[in-house]
Amino acid sequence: MDSISNFRTIEELVKMLDREKTLFRDMFERRKSLAYRTDFAMEVVDYKRERIQYLIDHGVIHENGDFLEMEDVYVQFFEEVLDMNEEISIASVREHINGLKENIGYFLEETNEHRKMQYLMNVRKMLRRTGLRTLKNIIDLKRNVEVAYKQEPNYKIKKSRLENLDEKGRGIKQLIEECEKMMDTEVVFFKMTSDPEMQRTTMDVRNDFTEADHNLLEIERQIIEYINQIEQQSQLLKKIRRLKYLKDQLTWREDTNVARVLSDKNPLWMEKRPYNRIFLSVDMLRSNEEAYALIRKIAGKNDVRRMARTEADPLDQEYMKENVEEVTGVNTTELWNSFKAQGQHLFTFIRNYPYHQPRTLNQHVILYCQMATLHCDELRFTDNYERFENIEYALIYAS
Repeated sequence: MDSISNFRTIEELVKMLDREKTLFRDMFERRKSLAYRTDFAMEVVDYKRERIQYLIDHGVIHENGDFLEMEDVYVQFFEEVLDMNEEISIASVREHINGLKENIGYFLEETNEHRKMQYLMNVRKMLRRTGLRTLKNIIDLKRNVEVAYKQEPNYKIKKSRLENLDEKGRGIKQLIEECEKMMDTEVVFFKMTSDPEMQRTTMDVRNDFTEADHNLLEIERQIIEYINQIEQQSQLLKKIRRLKYLKDQLTWREDTNVARVLSDKNPLWMEKRPYNRIFLSVDMLRSNEEAYALIRKIAGKNDVRRMARTEADPLDQEYMKENVEEVTGVNTTELWNSFKAQGQHLFTFIRNYPYHQPRTLNQHVILYCQMATLHCDELRFTDNYERFENIEYALIYAS
């Protein structure tokens, strides 16, 4: 077996990734189908076989007959960086916790200050990775739950996948509790390390665990709800199949109460189709002779005779005069702009605002409620209350 060449520098690796970015993009998009033919790759690399061979020799891709596959290490790298990984890796969190315990033990036993600082740095890095890996697993778990319920067509497999995901969620919760317990029991280590960066990292990890624990509770509730829905759908499917069998045997009226249940119901789809009247255009009735003939024909069938109509009386001149009616109103836009430019709370501002006409207290209350409803997103509601006469109101300010 030929040995695989390694990249000697980061520059060489980055240069290779940039040169073959189109090939990697196409292969990564088809990573699940495993059907990337060598002919496609040759077109991408301008039919230069040595470029394909270079990637094979350096362990980036490998040949499988007439197809090419990207190595798992690069697939995992792209999935992790692009946040497209669907696998929930509890083992990685376990490895980080074990590494934490080992490096804490090395730190406590080491006498050389330089090496002690190295172990301290390793503990800080592993703590940060543990928190980030836990949150990443929570995100992947939630996504997998949604995919399993909404896209899996087989009920048995769907239920089994949800139960397995629920088990992984309990595994993540157990690892969180174990890591928190480890941080609580290693009191000697955290007392000996007066590094402010370590204290900040420890606080961030505890916050990550708190957020992860809340999300796990929500995911567990969602899984239970999905499993219950699957059970209900499965029971319904069994009943439908049973009813179909009885119907084929012509015994469903005798062996079931379906006929009685359906007779007691009156769903909308069983009602008669409503008749909608269509009103014809008045202009068409006046100008279209064919329409006029149809109207005369229908009137004759229904024994409707044309009635003589006399000219109407002239309109009274009083109706032609212009009457102006003043309506008491407030320009709410102008009122809102004035309110934002000052510092009073809303109710006091409404009472003191210079209106064109005097207003009652009841009108002030109505305007106060209207402004609070129209601009609720731009207001700051407080828990403080005041009373004016017999009305108690909340103090609301412009945000």
